[in-house]
Amino acid sequence: MEYIILTNDHPEWFKVADTIRQFDWKAAKYTADKIAKHEFTDWESVIIAKEKDEIVGFCTLVKKDIIDTNEYTPNIATVFVTPAYRGNHISKKLVEIGERRLTETGFRNVYITTQHEGLYEKWGYKEVSKEIDQFGRLMRVLEKNLIDET
Repeated sequence: MEYIILTNDHPEWFKVADTIRQFDWKAAKYTADKIAKHEFTDWESVIIAKEKDEIVGFCTLVKKDIIDTNEYTPNIATVFVTPAYRGNHISKKLVEIGERRLTETGFRNVYITTQHEGLYEKWGYKEVSKEIDQFGRLMRVLEKNLIDET
């Protein structure tokens, strides 16, 4: 499995957007639209998991996720693995790569906004808030300290 961090100047940037758009998940299409509209800036990026030449998972590193607040930043968002590859710890690896990248960028904490319960907590995340997202859904905001891990 190969993991690649792409920023908006990567030559495969728009090709990755086209691939992500094909996944059967609304958030994948949302992410592809953000890529196409040049909404990723600075350190924001997409991390992909590739098996041979096929993208089998991805996540994003963004300043702002789907909650209308700037209080929680940076975010690891839209963590997705194709059904055929689930159960192989790919999402965990994507998140770990994202955490390492954010630490290298100088961040001390990271946030994940999700409806899932139990998944990210296994990796050290703790719920800090419940918020309504831009689609009207109640979401859990989870935080992890990247510096003082025990």
